[in-house]
Amino acid sequence: MKQCWLIPETKNNKTFLLSELLAISPIVADILARRGLQEVRKAVDYLRPTMLSLASPYCFKDMSRIIERLTKALRYKEKVLVYGDFDVDGVTSTALLYKVLVDLGFKAVTYIPHRQEEGYGLHQKTIEKASRAGVKVLITVDCGITAFEEIKFANESGIDVVITDHHEPLEILPPAYAIIDPKVEDSGYPFRELAGVGVAFKLVQALLQEFQTAGIGLKSQKDLLDFVALGTIADVVPLIGENRVLVFHGLKQMECTTNPGIKALLVECGLQNKSLKAGSIAFLMAPRINSVGRMDSARPGLELLLTANPQRAQELARMLSAENALRQKTEKEILTEAVTQLEQGPLPSVIVLASENWHHGVIGIVASRLVERYHRPVFIISVEGKLSKGSARGIPGYHVLKQLCTQAGLLERFGGHRQAAGFTIATGAIAQLKEGLNAEADKLPEEVFQKKLTIDRFVDFSMLTESLQQELDQLAPFGYGNSGPILAVRQLPVYKLSQVGKNGSHLKLHVGPRGVMEGIAFSQGERINELLASTRLDLAFSLDINTFKGCRQLQLVVKDVQNEAKVQDKINQTAILSDNQGQNPRKDSVVPKVLDWRNYERNFWLRKVMAITKNNLENSSIVDKIVIWDSTLLRTVSLEDFCKNKENTGSNSSLLENNCLNPPVLGIIVGIPFTRDDLRFGLESILSLGVGQIALTEFKPRSELELQKRSVYLSRQKLVQKYRYFQKMARTENPFCWKPLESEQNSLEALKIFEELGLVRYLGSSDLFVIELLPSEQKLDLEVSLRYASSKRYWKRVTQFQKHLLGISRENIMLLVEKIVKEEIF
Repeated sequence: MKQCWLIPETKNNKTFLLSELLAISPIVADILARRGLQEVRKAVDYLRPTMLSLASPYCFKDMSRIIERLTKALRYKEKVLVYGDFDVDGVTSTALLYKVLVDLGFKAVTYIPHRQEEGYGLHQKTIEKASRAGVKVLITVDCGITAFEEIKFANESGIDVVITDHHEPLEILPPAYAIIDPKVEDSGYPFRELAGVGVAFKLVQALLQEFQTAGIGLKSQKDLLDFVALGTIADVVPLIGENRVLVFHGLKQMECTTNPGIKALLVECGLQNKSLKAGSIAFLMAPRINSVGRMDSARPGLELLLTANPQRAQELARMLSAENALRQKTEKEILTEAVTQLEQGPLPSVIVLASENWHHGVIGIVASRLVERYHRPVFIISVEGKLSKGSARGIPGYHVLKQLCTQAGLLERFGGHRQAAGFTIATGAIAQLKEGLNAEADKLPEEVFQKKLTIDRFVDFSMLTESLQQELDQLAPFGYGNSGPILAVRQLPVYKLSQVGKNGSHLKLHVGPRGVMEGIAFSQGERINELLASTRLDLAFSLDINTFKGCRQLQLVVKDVQNEAKVQDKINQTAILSDNQGQNPRKDSVVPKVLDWRNYERNFWLRKVMAITKNNLENSSIVDKIVIWDSTLLRTVSLEDFCKNKENTGSNSSLLENNCLNPPVLGIIVGIPFTRDDLRFGLESILSLGVGQIALTEFKPRSELELQKRSVYLSRQKLVQKYRYFQKMARTENPFCWKPLESEQNSLEALKIFEELGLVRYLGSSDLFVIELLPSEQKLDLEVSLRYASSKRYWKRVTQFQKHLLGISRENIMLLVEKIVKEEIF
């Protein structure tokens, strides 16, 4: 299927500002802006992920209740069962929680159901066995949020159930003792996209703070992140926010892991002593652990992660590789049969296929392969007598779980999320399911089923350098939700095309003047005849370094190649991209009348307001005719609240609703804005209310302290003071615990800078940060820290802007407002 190229929407693009403050190329700055990282602090947090930014596990409203229950279990030596799932996320979650519970002295056991014999989730028979074995607390990991009847049965059996899950809940929650699932409404946790192992890790954080003792020794939470990264990558959750932080540091931990199982698996995959990427974990390590759970029991995968015996770990790693080879063979056979079935008729909107010969443990992977091939949602079913088990995979714009909900009356049970789901169905209802899903798909927009490729940036061939590739690598780890940047060149000269690989399945390209650069297009070898006649082609690609016999060479990893690609932006879905690179067209804007009251005192400008509004009152009071933008609060407030010195907690939209019939006649920006963005925001907020004239007043110089606080800039002197503060704490005990107060946000920012410079090491946190001060024998260059350097540049820029606003003439302040309105707001 020919792909349509999409350009991400941009608004108020701050490429120049990001490039200047972060000292990066305009190409990378533009990509950050197009991905929604236009604010400098957000971009810094993205480029320098830190564990210090993670939310406290106690944000989960039930976490304290869980810790109370586990305190009782530890005191009375009650048996605790960790109940997991058979995929990589479930296995790593089980291993992580079990390992920490045992280390802390709990009487813990594990259970992972057999995929073929039992299926996903909690089962009453297992709960019954657990009750007979004396289990008093059952903790689910990566499952349980829809197990209403099973948890009700556990309660009746005298077992307290704690659910840790990340799947979507049903309307009614199970009657569990406690639940931590970020997708539960009002869970309290600010980040919804954690994997199952991420949720388990939050429980581990709380456990380590509560129960860790000197006798057990200080355990670094970072030591556990190899498990967290492995499960998070494998479960294909978005690599954004906290997931990005956990995977970024988890990959680094994996490179120096002390876990015998992960070490053995790295060796088996040929990844030992290499810089690890999320893609390598997803395509080499994760499938090996998944394979045993798919083909038989997941227990060998769990044992691999928990064993302390290196020799046993090597045996298990080899066993997993053998199982993975068997899985690949089975997958290939099923895929061939599925394609044969599918190509007997026209391609439906939703693919629903079923067979008695398909291994239930492999059909999910086959569904993913079919999605890649046909760009259609796929529901593939293994027929097992009267009941059949299915696995589903979606495409962008198609919510798998919501679509399954439309067919709930046909299903025995189901669960999952946006991208994937599992279900059980009566064999006789499969035809109805196919019909129902396709009927629902007819209600969706046609563009959902058009294969699209998002282009991050169009570039000139001359811009492709190894330096650019290294900068782009700073955006890693790449995966779902944070894909590797895709660049594109239009009408690139092609010097040579050839087929390579087994059966000529891949396409090799020599491009640019005299074919100076190589490109590889995987699985596109069959297109050679289509493309040979062209001397110039449109290429979409990522940049990579190919190392062969010690030689490094920049190469293109081609995602798509076309004679002439159709390019759309996300504003105009039919437009062909022109030279403006998909920028939003400017609308005609109405420039407000500007009143220069910058030097007026409050009493004076209030009298001016009375004079302006007295002839415009009609049936409204003066309060209704004035809107204030407070540059310190960065929000609109009513004149009455402003004069009373109270914040207006209402949103701008509520002000808009109140004034839609009789808009204010005057908007006032009070106080000198810190930055151009603040001024733009104030203008945008006031103009959205229909105001025709704007006054600028009380423009008094900000103090140095205010400017530094607004820029989140800590001077060298302040950083020295903060470092001495942490040194003092470390003299008493190193590592040491530190709890930041609201008034100590500067100390937290300083800690992030020290971490970036290698002066401290984060070991863990929940409500407390566990920090180790590291020895330093040489003077450090603070400019090496992106956090420090960018905030210093930002502070200088803010200071210059303040001087500019105070010093320019009345005519120039009007020109500045006009420029901002025309270029940035509309």
